[in-house]
Amino acid sequence: MAFFSTVFVVLFSMMVFQNLSSGTHAEPEETQPVETNTPPPYEETIVPNDGDDIITEESKLTNNQRYFEALTNPDSTNIMLLGTDPTGFNFDTITIINVDKGTKKVKLISLPRDIYIDYSDEVIDALRKAKPSYLKEKGMHRINAAPSIGDTINYKEGKGRFGKPYVDFLADIIYEIFDIYVDDFVYVKVKGFRNIVDYFGGVTVYVPNLMNYEDPYQDLYIYIEKGTQHLNGKEAEGYVRFRQGYDENGEFVNYGDVYRKNNQNRFIKAFIQQHVTLKNLGRLDEISKVISSNIITSVKGWNAIIDYAALAEEALVNKYPIENVELSVKDKMIDGSSYVVLKVK
Repeated sequence: MAFFSTVFVVLFSMMVFQNLSSGTHAEPEETQPVETNTPPPYEETIVPNDGDDIITEESKLTNNQRYFEALTNPDSTNIMLLGTDPTGFNFDTITIINVDKGTKKVKLISLPRDIYIDYSDEVIDALRKAKPSYLKEKGMHRINAAPSIGDTINYKEGKGRFGKPYVDFLADIIYEIFDIYVDDFVYVKVKGFRNIVDYFGGVTVYVPNLMNYEDPYQDLYIYIEKGTQHLNGKEAEGYVRFRQGYDENGEFVNYGDVYRKNNQNRFIKAFIQQHVTLKNLGRLDEISKVISSNIITSVKGWNAIIDYAALAEEALVNKYPIENVELSVKDKMIDGSSYVVLKVK
């Protein structure tokens, strides 16, 4: 059996776009994420724990930071989709796919990478013990740096549900703040997105404006004309990464992260409409062989295959609508760094 063991997550794995910075042009220093070297999920790099755990099962990870409203129902299924930047420093794509059989809906909850996390004293103390210099890093409170923090403090080492401190820490942060229990996670490897899109024959999607950007340092070259276009894997990667570049008049425009999120959601819907079909559900063996080398997932075992395949068929047969969930946030400068602050209770 191929490593990837569920049709449902295979078909939705396209959603884990590399939500990356498209270079450094006009990028202020204070908005850069913390560059702590979080290993990707397929590497088993564990730092030995030299003492008792500071964070226990009863500890809080935040100072009672709670989003002001419930985003999902307790009985629904939540899959956390992850993507890192090319350096592997930060998880700049964090998206929750929520499937609710009660409401017969699929929700896409994309978490902005700059969400401010108000860490508890226990987390700060554990970080001070493990790596004091981290506390001085700009942007350490951003949610995309949370996996790095979890790895640094060896969060729930040997005890976590997913067996990876950085994934367990991020999942528990999301549960504490948003009351969303992560059932499983999917991680798309850095180059896996292109391969997956090409395998399915590309995607036709609307391009809202000329996308023209180059960054030789990242080997990134984007040029996509405005209008409805059929994109191959390389072009699709450029589409979901693009957030700044030159317009038709040769002026450099910084469109921002919200613009990019909107494009990603547009691509997600286009991909699902064109490729998530009952016909493809019948091609599990063929599809899984292609996908297995491009993603990592916590979903394993025959029972999981049956459960997720049944859920996928339920969503397709009953034509579950796909909704984008917009979070209530505001921009704020904190300690010299820009953050996105959640509306809390």
